Amino acid sequence: MAVLAAVVSGACAGRPSLWFDEGATISASAGRSLPQLWRLLGHIDAVHGVYYLLMHGWFMLFPPTEFWSRVPSCVAVGAAAAGVVVFTKQFSSRTTALCAGVVFAILPRTTWAGIEARPYAVEATAAVWLTVLFITSVRRNRPWLWLLYALALMLSILVSINLALLVPVYAAMLPLLGPGTSTKSTVSWWTVTSAVGLGLMTPFAVFAHGQVWQVRWISGLHRNLLLDVVHRQYFDHSVPFSVLTGLTMVAALVVAITRRRSGPPNPATRRLMLAGVAWVLIPTAIVLLYSALAEPIYYPRYLILTAPAAAVVLAVCIVTIARTRWRIAAVVMLFAVAAFPNYLFTQRGPYAKEGWDYSQVADVISAHAKPGDCLLVDNTVAWKPGPIRALLATRPAAFRALVDVGRGARGPEHGTLWDGHVAVWLVLNRLNKCSTVWTISSRDKTLPDHQSGPSLAPGPLLGHAPAYQFAGEIGFHIVERWQFHFAQVVKSTR
Repeated sequence: MAVLAAVVSGACAGRPSLWFDEGATISASAGRSLPQLWRLLGHIDAVHGVYYLLMHGWFMLFPPTEFWSRVPSCVAVGAAAAGVVVFTKQFSSRTTALCAGVVFAILPRTTWAGIEARPYAVEATAAVWLTVLFITSVRRNRPWLWLLYALALMLSILVSINLALLVPVYAAMLPLLGPGTSTKSTVSWWTVTSAVGLGLMTPFAVFAHGQVWQVRWISGLHRNLLLDVVHRQYFDHSVPFSVLTGLTMVAALVVAITRRRSGPPNPATRRLMLAGVAWVLIPTAIVLLYSALAEPIYYPRYLILTAPAAAVVLAVCIVTIARTRWRIAAVVMLFAVAAFPNYLFTQRGPYAKEGWDYSQVADVISAHAKPGDCLLVDNTVAWKPGPIRALLATRPAAFRALVDVGRGARGPEHGTLWDGHVAVWLVLNRLNKCSTVWTISSRDKTLPDHQSGPSLAPGPLLGHAPAYQFAGEIGFHIVERWQFHFAQVVKSTR
């Protein structure tokens, strides 16, 4: 199951362009020493510190390319899928457990996380295996297991502060773990170890909250909230998958009500369903309530810790209506077919990552620029997220041989994600030493995707940019242009 899930997520992992968030991972992890990484976390992204540390080690072995940057997420998805199978097997049959694992592997939110060089897949893995450890601790009630649970809880919160939301989920699960598990001793051990784990992590949570300005871009709860919760949170942009899920749940409810008339439902299946529903609803409700009353922090992908539970709930519904293995396999295959268009064309297209084209720009520079050529980025572009220098940090090897005319303070030396920028009019002496200049700016929709000639017009966008104007004043003229989804790259000579 783990291999299947990793392969499903890893297919075509190198095709989509890298983008801003993945650039943050590469900038933080691939080009810094450990002291420089520590300094960075003191200013920004403390919540991703453990992930950045893991990726720091990874990038010591593998290059920060599109494929290799995403491999750890593929592997994490495989580990999470195995955890889903183990979790489900604690309550139900092997058939249901395998069904849950496959559903998790093809869930659009999972296949999205599997090729995102960010900690989402690792968060889902930590969530499901922490839950398995919690169940084991409750049922065996051994002191050493409870100590391990407390340590795992603290490490999980370091991986993602959102995983603290699992503690109230476990409170709801306690009565569902079978006869004799809600004894006074068990409840006491869980209460104490959870309180200790949360208490010891409170200073970290307070410090991380001091960096909450990072997500100020999240808007308050709005009219699309229902669509975010019931569709995007688990199904990304796959409308067929979400519609099929809704139909399956309604059908399972009808079948369950019909069968109940002839006898009581399977208690183990009922407990599994209630545990899954609690795992989905409680963290979602807490984040929505906090967003409504305090500050907006809800964003669909941030609740990926509940994706394993969503897969379990859907698997129980599939088994309820299909019953036999071959029918279950047929229904799961139908879900795979429903997910395929979003999987291939939306998640794995060249501009799949919010439309960004960092990789395409880097490919042009790698293929056509010569060592010693100059680089000039248009810092006036209105890119969100920005700044434009994130593009250079995402594929650093492509730009390393160029002379970056406007580069200011080095990010690693000053504890920032990106290098600083110096206005072009302040570095004309540097620019005047160049014979060839590569300029990166915003795409101009009035111009074709590719042009070449002895002296091309800059176009209305680039023509108003200081990066072009000042270069033009000292004799540079455009000889070739490439345009992508958001960016244009021009080569200028004199």
